[in-house]
Order: sequence, then structure tokens, then C-alpha cells
Amino acid sequence: MLSFIFIFVFLIVSLAILFYTAAYLYKRNVPLWQYPIALLYLLWALFFLFFSSLFGAEYTRAIDPIDEDYTFISGQYKITFLTYFLLYHVALWTLWVRRAKLPPLPLILCLCFLYIGIAINIGIASQLLGENHREEELASFPIFSSLIAILVMGRSLMAVREELSEKTFKNRWLNRLNTLLSSRFTVLTWSVLLVFPIFVLITLLLMIFGQDYDAVVKGFTETTEWKFSQHDHPPYLDHHGHYLCTVAACGSPRLVKPLRWGKRGGRPIIVNRQLQIANAFEELIADFSPKLHHFLRTNYDKYGYNLSQKIKTPIASNITYLLMKPLEWFFLFCLYTFCLYPERKIERQYQWSVTNH
Repeated sequence: MLSFIFIFVFLIVSLAILFYTAAYLYKRNVPLWQYPIALLYLLWALFFLFFSSLFGAEYTRAIDPIDEDYTFISGQYKITFLTYFLLYHVALWTLWVRRAKLPPLPLILCLCFLYIGIAINIGIASQLLGENHREEELASFPIFSSLIAILVMGRSLMAVREELSEKTFKNRWLNRLNTLLSSRFTVLTWSVLLVFPIFVLITLLLMIFGQDYDAVVKGFTETTEWKFSQHDHPPYLDHHGHYLCTVAACGSPRLVKPLRWGKRGGRPIIVNRQLQIANAFEELIADFSPKLHHFLRTNYDKYGYNLSQKIKTPIASNITYLLMKPLEWFFLFCLYTFCLYPERKIERQYQWSVTNH
């Protein structure tokens, strides 16, 4: 139930962000052709944040690999990465909307934040595209984000010299700074010269909050299974093999209609048609979207197993079987809609010679 509430809240918040973004772009007179790009970027970012949250186990903990995945950014240093994520996107949004219409110092700071963000994006994409463990869908966002940032920087730098040369300020110190930036050196030069000092300054500020000076590097290396990981994880836990459909198959034979013995995780189980249909539907979801399957499987394992432990009598199994009937019909409808040979897929579930989910 909690997972459905979380999904509902996430969708509402996502829609609110999308509507706010569209209204803000309209208010700022952003060209209409940029609207779909901005909305696509936001949807992609929400997709990345949502599915990244499913990779949460630290390398020190033993996990069931079917239920969980190891994090690709060490939780100890996520404050550092979150800080740079926010600074990067504030800078990206500011330059996207205002281009070069900024005072000199904020303009240079935005460029510096984008340089740092692009470097971290490259690190995250590389981490997700390792030899042993690859997540191409997640890696696509930092790559896409970096391309957008490069385009935004290029557009801003093309307009910045003309903008600075024509701009005047009431404050004489700002005028002197503006003259220095627009005449002696370009904004690009200044931003490149200042990116390292700004990175050091942010690092010192983060150290006040308990982060290490090399937190960006350790965020990648203090993990397991990924490209830059430097640690091994404990042995995997055994996967639990009892689920609601399996328990339902142990009910009254006249009701649940057991068909045969099957095999799951190397153990014999009783198989009925409801169990076959449910597993065939899961296989269909896995083929369609591995990320969606991972999310559904994680939550099903989390709540379904605990509930199945309470179903220990034939009466409870019969009730479970009947409660599952509407879902069974829905699964069957999907299988006959999207599968070329649905009965073949159903029949091969939990065969002795087949490795099952």
C-alpha cells in the first residue's frame, strides 16, 4: 500500500513540476520549440531520480539480488553529489532561460557549475556502463544532460560578449568588473580559470557537514559491482520462494485446481493455472521494461512474502485464490493483447527444465 501511495505522490509532484515549468517558460517568452525539450528533460530527470532510488544497498550489506541492487553512488557521500546536482541544474536553468542577460559574476559561476556538473555526469555515466553491471537506461540521462548543458553554454557564450559590452551598471565597481570581463579576457577564459578555486571552495564548505575532501572520488569507489567500485560485497542471500500465488495453489484442490508439480529456485512447488498466468505476466513485464519489473518485483517481494507467511490454512489459501481472481483475469487480458502465443508462454511457466523468476 505504501508503494502505491509513493507512486501516486510522485506522479502528482511530477505533474505539478511540469505545469509550473510550462507556465514559467511561457512567462519568460521562451521560444515555443524549446517547450518539448524542456519538458522531455524534466521527465527524463524524474525517471533518473525515481529509478536511481531503487539502487540503495551499500556494499557492506548482504542482499537478495532479485529484490535489491547495490548503489552506484555511496550513500555516505550523497550530500556532495546532491549539492552539485542542485547547483548544476540551477545554473543550467538560469542560462537556458536568461542566456547572457546576467551580471558578470553570476554568469561565470553558472558556467563553472556547469563544467563541474558535466564532469560528474561523465563519471556517473561511466559508472553505470561498466563491464560487469550495465544500466544503459539510467546512464542515458547524464549523457543527455551533458549534451544539453554544452548547447546552452555555447548559446550563452555566443551572446555574452555583445551583452557585456553594451551593459552598464549604476554601481561603479560592477561597471569596472564588467569592463574587465568584456575587454581584457573573455567570460570563457575567466570561467575556466575560476572553476578549480570554486570547486575547492565548495569542497571546503561540504567538509563542514562531514564530507571528505575527496568525496566525489569516494562516491564512485566506495561501492561494489560497478565500473569504479573498489569493494567486494558479502555473499548473496537466498531468495524467498513462497508467494501469494504459490500459497493459493495449496488450497482446496476442487477450488484452486492444481495441475502438476513445478520447480522454482531449485525447489518443488505445486503449480496451478493462476500461478502460471501470474508468472507469465511478470515475464511479459520484464521483457517490456526491466526497470518497471524490478520496481514491481521489489515491492511484491517486500510485502507479498510477509503476507504469505500469515496464510497457513486451506481456508486462507482459498480466500487468497479468490481475491487474486480479478488480477488473474487482468493478467490474462494483457497476455492475450500483447503476446503472440499467450498459451505457450503460460504453459512453459515452472517447468522442471526452465529457470524461473
